[in-house]
Amino acid sequence: MKQAGSKEKKVEKETEKQEVVEEIADERIAALEQQLAEMEDRLLRATAEFENYKKRRQRESAELLRYGHEALIRDLLPVLDSFERAILSSEGNRDYQVFHDGVELILQQMREVLRGAGVERVWPEGEQFDPHRHEAIGVCSHEELEPDHIATVVEPGYEIHGRVVRPPKVLIVRSDTEEADSEEPESEEPESE
Repeated sequence: MKQAGSKEKKVEKETEKQEVVEEIADERIAALEQQLAEMEDRLLRATAEFENYKKRRQRESAELLRYGHEALIRDLLPVLDSFERAILSSEGNRDYQVFHDGVELILQQMREVLRGAGVERVWPEGEQFDPHRHEAIGVCSHEELEPDHIATVVEPGYEIHGRVVRPPKVLIVRSDTEEADSEEPESEEPESE
């Protein structure tokens, strides 16, 4: 009977051990499930925050596109006012010189506003022609300039912070080969005697 009692004790000890292991495993599973729930919650919050951030950035970008030129427009309004005053004052006064001087002041005012916005006028007369920065609209001859240099600026160009907004339209000095190509051969007619 001693053997039966010791077997029962062994089984009892094994059962207790198994219950302790199961209890520890259950506690560990519960802790892991709680961690998983917390991580899922954090992930959902982070996802929601990111979605809100994206929507906010889209709204800000749309507003920037829509109202981004507000400061420039505010600076241009006095120029517009000056034009309107010039027109009103010219209606009662037909003095061309006064009107001309007023328009010149308005032009200077406009250039200052553009310069303040980073816009610079490009007048490359005499410079080497660069097809990436200039638009050639014709060729001409010039005694003082070398070929492929700009002889005449027909229309000025403009850059904003170094980027070409509108290339200047120019006439470039033709090279010797262009001159030879453009000359027409003389016709060989017999001279009359």
